Amino acid sequence: MSTSRRTVIAFLRARSAVRRRIELVTNDRFLPNVLRNVGHLVSGNAAALVLGVATMGILARTLGPAGLGVIVLVESYGKLINQIVKLENWQSLIRYGTQALESDDTPRFLRLVKFGFVLDIGLSLFAAAICIVFADLAGSLFEWDAQAVDMARFYSIALIFGVASTPLGILRLFDRFAYIAWLDPAAAVLRLALVATAAFTGAGLWTFIAIMVFVLVAQRIALSVIAYRQLRQRGYGSFLRQPIAGVARENPGMWEMIASMNATILLRKSTQEIDILAVGAFLGPAAAGIYQIARRLGYAMTKAGGTLQQVSFPHLAKLWAKADFTAFNRLVKQIEGLTAAGAAVCTLVLVFFAEEVVVLIAGPEYSEAGLPLIVQSIATLLLLCGSALRPALANMGLQTKVLMATGFSAIAFYITALVFIPMTGIVGASIAHMVSSAVMLPALMVIYSRGMKNERSKVSAGLPED
Repeated sequence: MSTSRRTVIAFLRARSAVRRRIELVTNDRFLPNVLRNVGHLVSGNAAALVLGVATMGILARTLGPAGLGVIVLVESYGKLINQIVKLENWQSLIRYGTQALESDDTPRFLRLVKFGFVLDIGLSLFAAAICIVFADLAGSLFEWDAQAVDMARFYSIALIFGVASTPLGILRLFDRFAYIAWLDPAAAVLRLALVATAAFTGAGLWTFIAIMVFVLVAQRIALSVIAYRQLRQRGYGSFLRQPIAGVARENPGMWEMIASMNATILLRKSTQEIDILAVGAFLGPAAAGIYQIARRLGYAMTKAGGTLQQVSFPHLAKLWAKADFTAFNRLVKQIEGLTAAGAAVCTLVLVFFAEEVVVLIAGPEYSEAGLPLIVQSIATLLLLCGSALRPALANMGLQTKVLMATGFSAIAFYITALVFIPMTGIVGASIAHMVSSAVMLPALMVIYSRGMKNERSKVSAGLPED
């Protein structure tokens, strides 16, 4: 066979393979919905990201590294308390709520909704109380002055209105991602306007922390109102009349799912607040302010990964409930491919232009954040490569194994941070994130591969599914 003939045949085969792939994607029942909802959220997140970067730039230039450091340390303290105390239950609401709606069991669904709101409200009040009580201890540990301690207590107002998990679960369950998408930009516009006004008038630190709290409270109230309206429109507005006694019995495994997922979230997200507190403790508020620039810019990409997790969770829940493992696995791979490609492009940009980006946004005082930003972007790339695996494993009932992997990842982070921050400065915190992500990603891949193999072997053997 001639070389030209072989070339033509190879070209035709490649074209045929591409066509089959395009047909597979365009005929997929779930990917178009996922992409449509991702489009809503990415549009909103992109707008919020641009506005957030502008706000951060104004804060950085107005307050300087030390002033910005105080703000971010107070916020990190409040957020860490919130993460330790609060329980995210939106995943369980979607999983068990989908089952209830599929079986047309309205009372069961209403009980799940009421249970979620009761849990959110109760733990929000508890988190606020903890924030107030332990403010003095935090001040002594991190060497804060009296003003920073009072700011930490004031931040507890934001925790009181921390009802977000159940409203988010409701909107995601009903495929109302557009509402979620544009709430963040609306809050970002308000925050930017208030911060710019405060900077123009020469306001002090108290004004800026008050703005952060006010905008967060307004955003959470708006989210709850929107979710309640969606419930009323569908005839579920009477959920408060339902008793919640026995809700765990009729949703077996619910508490286990909530506990394991929240332990996983706590371990993962605590590293995203502990890092700034550790930098502040070892190196002072000014270093924390500089590191915050690198951290915020580096983790801007995680918005896309979080978006894909939020959007894909309900679709994966439906596929897993129907035992459609082929479609389930295909959707996971498609989402992973999209995420990895987008994250790789963003990482390359930051690797080559990190210092220029930092100086452009925050000013030359923050040029030291350039190297940490490069390392942070690589850590984020590794983190995003598991965006579809996390919701997939939650729906597969493998959250306990994910918790174990997250535990090892967190240990790797803490050890690396304790060694490298004192040794290398703020870049040590970014190195800790990179090591943590490098431990987590392969662990998730192994757990997913074994889980899928186990389920398929059960089906082949005719055994009941979990």
